[in-house]
Amino acid sequence: MTDCAFMHYTKTMKSFILCLLAVGLALVAGGCASPNVNPPKAKAGMGYVDFYCADADGLYWDITDTNTQKKVFYDFNPFNEQILRVALKPGHYELSINIMNHAITTMGTVDVDVTDGMITPVTVTLVPAGTETVQTTSTFVGGTYYGRYGRSTRIVTTATTSYDILAESRPEVTYAPKAEMAYFKRPDQ
Repeated sequence: MTDCAFMHYTKTMKSFILCLLAVGLALVAGGCASPNVNPPKAKAGMGYVDFYCADADGLYWDITDTNTQKKVFYDFNPFNEQILRVALKPGHYELSINIMNHAITTMGTVDVDVTDGMITPVTVTLVPAGTETVQTTSTFVGGTYYGRYGRSTRIVTTATTSYDILAESRPEVTYAPKAEMAYFKRPDQ
């Protein structure tokens, strides 16, 4: 292969790889859902689902579309808002709901029909289901009193309440920002 042919081949491969990366990025970015949103007005071609749990704060939400097994929302951080709103393309969805910072016995599932420019509220209730034993382990590596290095493991066993998640879809309502929703509770209430 001549130098000129090799350079042309290299340029072609670089272009092909860049094209594949761009297509992959477009597929990832152009999924069917977006994380917690609250635009001033509904976007064209999008519907919304509001998840709210009146009896709990700081939940770690994990919501999955069971038909495609894609994560609709996942955040392993405390969610300190009252309403989790996700944007979805119009259609029918079966959503699985899990709360990761509680012991969950039964995950919740809900069928929702998403309509363009509308909000489908979903009430999520945590129902106590019993007591579970949770064991946590922490390991410490470092110096000891005697000047040597060592490792110690601490195991803590605690009893915690486990929950079943109940999810119920409510009738659709026209779009409004979260603070204007009837189920939004103001911090001073």
